[in-house]
Amino acid sequence: MSITQDIANAVAEVDFLLTPCKACQRQGLPILPLRHAVVPDTRPGSDPATQTRRGLRTLRSGYLYVLLDQRIWHAYEVTAQGHLRRFDPYEPNPGPPASLPERCMHEDHDIPSSFLNIDTDTYGTAWLAFSSDPWPVSVLQAYKSGQYPAHRFEGLDLIQARNNPELLGLAMTPDNLQVDRQVFEYAQQLNGPFDSAHGFHSRFLRRTALRGYLTNTIARHKLENGVLAVVLDDTVGLIQEYNHQRLNWVAKRQAWREDPLRAYQLQTSQILQIIRATQREWAAQEVPTFEPQTGDGQPVFIDSEVERQRVVEMAQLESDKKLEERYDEPRRAAFQAEYEQEEARFQAYIDRHAGTYAKLCESPAFALIERHDYDGRDRESGIAYSKTMAACLAGGITEALAASAEPSPPAPDTSEALWLKWLQEPNSPPYRALLLRDGPLLTALLPSFSPTEPTNWNDSEKLYNALSKFITSEDAGLKMRDSLKQAITELQGAVNAASQRLQAHLDPGIQQAVRHLNSVSQRVYNGVHLIELQVQMKLGEYYALQSAHLRELQNSASQKLAKAREGMMLSLDELQAGVQNGARKVKPIIQTGLLSLAVLDPKVAHQMIPVSVWVEGTAYDLHERLAREVKLNINQLNDAAKRALVEIKVAAGTLELDARRSLNGMKISTGQASQLVRDSFTGLRGTGKGWELLLSLGGLYLMSDSFEKNLKATKEEISPKSREALMALYGSSIGTLGGAVELAGLSIPRRINTSSTAALGRTVARTGAVISAVAGLFESAYSLMAINLSYKDGDNNAKTWYIMATASAVTGALTGIRAVFSPLLAGALGATIIFNLLTFRFTKFAEKQKSTRLERWARRCYFGFANESPRVHWDSPNHADIAFAELNAATLSLTGGLTLESTRKDPASPKTGGRANVELQHSIKFLVTIPHYNEAISSYHWALTLHRQGDGNAPNHVGGEVVINEQHLPPGIPTRTSLYASMRPIKPPRASDYIADSIIVSPTHQHPVKSGENPTLSFVGSIALTPDIGRHNIMAASLLITYWPDRSIPEAYAETAVQEEL
Repeated sequence: MSITQDIANAVAEVDFLLTPCKACQRQGLPILPLRHAVVPDTRPGSDPATQTRRGLRTLRSGYLYVLLDQRIWHAYEVTAQGHLRRFDPYEPNPGPPASLPERCMHEDHDIPSSFLNIDTDTYGTAWLAFSSDPWPVSVLQAYKSGQYPAHRFEGLDLIQARNNPELLGLAMTPDNLQVDRQVFEYAQQLNGPFDSAHGFHSRFLRRTALRGYLTNTIARHKLENGVLAVVLDDTVGLIQEYNHQRLNWVAKRQAWREDPLRAYQLQTSQILQIIRATQREWAAQEVPTFEPQTGDGQPVFIDSEVERQRVVEMAQLESDKKLEERYDEPRRAAFQAEYEQEEARFQAYIDRHAGTYAKLCESPAFALIERHDYDGRDRESGIAYSKTMAACLAGGITEALAASAEPSPPAPDTSEALWLKWLQEPNSPPYRALLLRDGPLLTALLPSFSPTEPTNWNDSEKLYNALSKFITSEDAGLKMRDSLKQAITELQGAVNAASQRLQAHLDPGIQQAVRHLNSVSQRVYNGVHLIELQVQMKLGEYYALQSAHLRELQNSASQKLAKAREGMMLSLDELQAGVQNGARKVKPIIQTGLLSLAVLDPKVAHQMIPVSVWVEGTAYDLHERLAREVKLNINQLNDAAKRALVEIKVAAGTLELDARRSLNGMKISTGQASQLVRDSFTGLRGTGKGWELLLSLGGLYLMSDSFEKNLKATKEEISPKSREALMALYGSSIGTLGGAVELAGLSIPRRINTSSTAALGRTVARTGAVISAVAGLFESAYSLMAINLSYKDGDNNAKTWYIMATASAVTGALTGIRAVFSPLLAGALGATIIFNLLTFRFTKFAEKQKSTRLERWARRCYFGFANESPRVHWDSPNHADIAFAELNAATLSLTGGLTLESTRKDPASPKTGGRANVELQHSIKFLVTIPHYNEAISSYHWALTLHRQGDGNAPNHVGGEVVINEQHLPPGIPTRTSLYASMRPIKPPRASDYIADSIIVSPTHQHPVKSGENPTLSFVGSIALTPDIGRHNIMAASLLITYWPDRSIPEAYAETAVQEEL
């Protein structure tokens, strides 16, 4: 091509600059551009709220390129409303296309601005392509020269466009618009339930104006067959729309899941299923083996395993039956089935759009656009690419998790299969988008994908150098673009989630590359330097730090739930019944601390593991800070354990080469190591910057990655027998990672009956046979008490057996008394023995039918029958913390109990037949149980505090009188127990309302059955209140317990608080 022709072409491409208005005063044959898009399915029999189909829409915000005769570029920027404005293709305007001015809209200029215009007298062919973003000069030249594929464009023969538009698209005439039936914006005034990724701007009310414009246009250009409306490909728009639709259903499902009552019901249902499975396992374990223990027994003619399995199944059925007597299993099962059905419905909608989405992402059209429409050497083009890809890739994988635990290849045409392919390909859209298509960065990242080779620090140095060069070459504006950070956040979140989901199918090198990508993202877009370190730490210390972090989360959540409960409004029925005045409030045991004491077994706790942490800062700054702290600690601390130094290593996730040179082998104190680990639990949220979401997502991934490494190291270090400890550590990792809330324990109140209804009578005492009668009377009294408790607890089967035991005991007692006066003493004594044996048997049956702590929880839960007295029913999500608190209290060995008991002050009579003393003595009884206690290494601190008027309300009292303060070498760190033990009453009583000399504390050691295990330490005691109940104003009591299994690890403690209103 000659220079003259080049000049002529350049002039033709900019001649529009002389046009006064580049939107509505253009000349030439008008053509209405449309696009293939997703629209709601409004056909008969379809539901537009849930069903979509392919249809036609006006152009969305973007850019329309027209190549005339393969030599002249015309370019239009398209506004969000679908209006076109000419611009210089080589110098696009910054920012998104601006809408038409209001003045133009009022003068009907919106109609002509919806069309493109071509001079058909000058040009014979036109090649049209719609793009989300402006093309850089290199792309324009490549398409013009034929270097890039021509099928990116929609070709038009302009002669046919004038004379036979129906052959190329829709032929619009005033009498037959066609677009009013086929194009969504012209056919609908409102979009209804359809939420589009690109918005909706109706032209329903502009159809009359369109007819007038077509009348004038047809007459002016002598168009006998109408005006052409051409439909263009918009694969990227389709992908964004299908992605938006599937994520809309994900959001709707999440909103449905997060309904407080529904979420509470689901949690309760799942817990009941776990309880059922757990108790079935316990029932199976209680069935002994049927194998002969010696060779001296009788011959066995049955298969012992088959017979044992039969007995196990019977025991499990009995376990299920007993549990289902406490809650409404059909109601729970109906809820679970309905919930799963609704989940499946949501998932079907998500998968329907995800399937089409995945096919489009793997289509040749998308590959062509993604590969050729952008140039990473042009920074603005790279940024535009990242933003567009973010709208395409956000959300990641949306298919449901496979039910099978064994990893299986993803199904074809799913987002899971698509992301597996992308993650395995270093040059795929996610990686290119995260690095703005920057060639040197992508090249430097490539060695990270090596699946077999060990860490090559030279490769890390190359990536870090490329990163530094990239950052220094950019202006500060790149880092401050919020829209770009939002796009990178969505991309990084999708990549992180997909890599975690597909971990079983990915090589280690891919995980390393994703790790490096997170570091790069934080460095480029947030200016945050990250260094991965490894420090040696005792397993017990690491677990204790996790537990301490969980305690902070638990306390915060508990306070929020307590406030929610206080704000609950009573129903009209409750107000009428005076429930607010008569009912005693049930307060939760706030039980925090360790999830399991198994990790603190000395055989496990003192084993050293390498702990991986991510630290913010440059190598120089971090080295200076650590060195300064080490010097300060050694000067100030005298404790040998505190002064002990540990060596740190720079781990493979670090990119900065100076970090390895300056930090590798550096020795820091154990206190510093603990602080590094403690800081890592908060991720990167504590930086205080304005872009918390990207920081949180990156920090969350890196924290998860660290936990995974630490768990792997733990598996290698501890014995296979310490599975419980490993699972406990895993549980604490999950809790910390998700910001989980651990609420535990519940104190169940019991009403105090202050009236005395003791039955008085005479007893005849003789020696000999009357001993059986006395024993029978005691058993009768016990059975009567058990009947009362079973009735209150709602254990109907146990109550029935206790009634039978009572009847048998009474009968045995009567026969024993009769034997005193019967000449047939031996026969009466024999009957007495038989009835006593039956009493014993019936009592054992009754005890088996009594509710365990888990079964009691089932009775009180949402689906429970709540048939105990007083009635306790957690039937509202505002009771969730109480319900889950008691559940954890039922599974944790560290327990405490408080109750107010009433007994006769002096039950002894001065003589047989004398008058009984019916004056009642009220006392507070308490129980503290500390498991696995070893006096040589363990510590405890527990305190009993009484609260009166003005001391505040549970769970956060502000004052109280400490009546018991027991401790054994507790570490000097602040705990909730130490807080309560230091309280003082806000208004001290004028006279003591308890008897100080009556305080009894009795410690006992219960030795375990298995040898080698530590005993359980228990404290049982009581405090007698003054006989005149009107003299004291004790409103509540708090029993706080803190336990350190190993006091050399101060952070490793469990704590429980029993708070009871009196």
